[in-house]
Amino acid sequence: MKLSAKQLAAVMKAGLIMTNADGKVQDEELKVIINELKSFNVSAEQGKLLYEVADAMSVDEMVEQLKPLSLSDKKYICGYLVAIIVVDGDVDDNEAQAWKAISTLCDFPEMTAAEALAYWRNN
Repeated sequence: MKLSAKQLAAVMKAGLIMTNADGKVQDEELKVIINELKSFNVSAEQGKLLYEVADAMSVDEMVEQLKPLSLSDKKYICGYLVAIIVVDGDVDDNEAQAWKAISTLCDFPEMTAAEALAYWRNN
């Protein structure tokens, strides 16, 4: 998967929304985001810059970046977001609702959480 810096920041924005959905940011959730950045060969310094862009990004800008992506990219991001919410072992209703909202706004494919997570892990 090849993403522009702006698209990668949008993926990070979606991840940050997921980490904040239940009102408590867990270290495990942040590790998923950090490890995902590493899989894109993003350095720690680049990660800080991406965080600044993602933090300042509106939801509308996030959607604008993610909506046009390919189906396979959307499936991957869907799974990545599920990975964030399941990593702490407790899926809060607000996290599930946030995942559903982002998926709807960005025209992600309808998938169960298990399907999305399996796709992410295998791709």
